[in-house]
Amino acid sequence: MLRSGLSLIVAQRAWQGFAGLLTVLMIGFTLTQEQQGWYYTFLSLAALYSMFEMGLTAALIQVTAHMFVNLHWLPQGRVAGDAAPIFASFFSLSVKVYAYFAFAFLLISLNIGIYVFSHKAAVHAVPAEMWVLPWFFLVMITALNMLTLPFLAVIEGSGEIAEVYKIRLVQGIAGAFACWMVLYFGGWLWAAMMMPLFGILVTAIWIMRKRIGLMQGLMKGGAGARFNWAHEILPLQWRVGLNWISVFLMSQLATPILFYYQDPVVAGQMGLSLTIANMLAIIAQSWIARRVPVLSQAVVRKEWNVLDHLFKKDLRHSLIVFFAGALVVLGAHYWVSQTAYITRVLPFWPFFGLLCFMLIYHVVGAFSSQLRSFKKEPLAWVSLVGALLILPGSIYAAKLYSAGGVVVVMLSVQALFVFPLSYFLWRKLNKSWRAVSDGA
Repeated sequence: MLRSGLSLIVAQRAWQGFAGLLTVLMIGFTLTQEQQGWYYTFLSLAALYSMFEMGLTAALIQVTAHMFVNLHWLPQGRVAGDAAPIFASFFSLSVKVYAYFAFAFLLISLNIGIYVFSHKAAVHAVPAEMWVLPWFFLVMITALNMLTLPFLAVIEGSGEIAEVYKIRLVQGIAGAFACWMVLYFGGWLWAAMMMPLFGILVTAIWIMRKRIGLMQGLMKGGAGARFNWAHEILPLQWRVGLNWISVFLMSQLATPILFYYQDPVVAGQMGLSLTIANMLAIIAQSWIARRVPVLSQAVVRKEWNVLDHLFKKDLRHSLIVFFAGALVVLGAHYWVSQTAYITRVLPFWPFFGLLCFMLIYHVVGAFSSQLRSFKKEPLAWVSLVGALLILPGSIYAAKLYSAGGVVVVMLSVQALFVFPLSYFLWRKLNKSWRAVSDGA
């Protein structure tokens, strides 16, 4: 099961990397530098959904993993076990909460985008009909796609990682091809919504064919049983949510900030460079993602040797992949520097700084994933403080020093504050929590 899961995770992440590379090339051939900036700012602001989702997916995965120590699946997505009614209540509440989050995201993000884009459209004389409808549909489709997240989260948390990553692989393939076709035929900003659109379509087909029992259980809502959301989810979710909010503030806002304070060309360079760095981190993170349910179950069983062995082994492998990928990416940057397309990405040293930023982010994320196996999120405050330092620093740097200054701020906060404190807490809390668990 683990080998199958790892193969699909690696395949899905490899496709993300390959498709991301082709998308970068397509953008270079089909969009102007200004259009590239608009495109990546669209994507960055649409990522605001993570601020509303607030890490609920990660919390659902963890809670489901703990539940499925004493539960198992029946055909068509039905659940069997003593706690099956509680699980049905838990899942029903999860979908309702996501519906509230999606509605809030729709209303607020729509207006934020209108404010940001109308300001720059007035400066650069971009007609409203070029961006208003694409922005509206991107936000609406992203909101609808949020409703699919609890379905995938409970399946992944139950240990069926291979199934979830098979779905994500199909979503990625279909969405990427649709995005390329729209770009090729001049669709520009309409291409930004292809990934969430096919995320909805693929997940809906999968539910109807393979997991219809989840929908049936959703209608029943637990049949009298009541899951204690405030006790089981909120303590974990708000801490995970702080971490997700921090990630958005640390990285995704860099492109809109440069779009607003500089121009679409600089924003496009930052957006494309961040996309490349993110692709590298996503592929490396595959070795950590496959173990989340297993690590949670090792904590429940107090199998500390298993927990340590699996985590350290996978972290080591993920770092090898990251460093190998970074060498390839830097080599590609040098090769591109000999062509006219070098103007589409950041200069070498800011680009190198982004890779270093993403490396630290990857390691801190791995620490958080391991600690989350205890159903706790102690690094959330570290990430939040780091993000609150980066945000004003990035605004100041963007005004005076453009993209290079923003990268310096991002990397400095990560290297001098976030990583040292996260590493200290990771070591300390692993010891103390295990001692408490063993004494219980």
